[in-house]
Amino acid sequence: MNSTTASRRRPARRPVALSPDLLWHHLGRGYRITIWPEVAFEKEMAPGLWRPFTPDPRGDVFCTGAVMLNRRRWKPYLEFCPVSWQNLIEQFSFHRLHALTALAHCPALQEDMEERPILALLVAAHAELRGGAPEWGELNAVRERGTLYSVLEWLGLPSTDDALAQLEEVDPDIPMRELRCVRELLWQRHDAKLRGMGAHSIPGPLAA
Repeated sequence: MNSTTASRRRPARRPVALSPDLLWHHLGRGYRITIWPEVAFEKEMAPGLWRPFTPDPRGDVFCTGAVMLNRRRWKPYLEFCPVSWQNLIEQFSFHRLHALTALAHCPALQEDMEERPILALLVAAHAELRGGAPEWGELNAVRERGTLYSVLEWLGLPSTDDALAQLEEVDPDIPMRELRCVRELLWQRHDAKLRGMGAHSIPGPLAA
């Protein structure tokens, strides 16, 4: 029997089922996010040995994950998520990992983010906006003890209805590095409005 005949008789390979966990690699190390409801962020320390890690969405690990995790890889994961999570995450193309991180670590803000998806990116980018380490617990507590305006103030944004309306016009997949420019623009518009209100204020004691 020649090799050609043998090869014809080999059973066809079955397609390998995708794990529902989100799994990607960066610099030779594995990273994964386990399925809902136990959404855990883990890093592979050695083959088969996984340990929790605190996600920092501004880093290269998330950038690599955004590229590697295409819609085909996301599909089995999202099937385990609540419909509300699916709907919010699917508002994004490049920033799906960021939205998932915001949902997992800031449940107090879930309804706010569902109403205004751009908030999920701002929540995920809070370390970038504040210039420090991720403070997921603190951010969640700010919303639990206050309002959405308290969160905007904590992020260094104008805590106004105008700012919220202007944020809704921002592309959900805007590069994170441009969020500081968005914040600066919001403050410029806020200050310009205040100056305009001051120019039309009533002079004298009634202006106080």
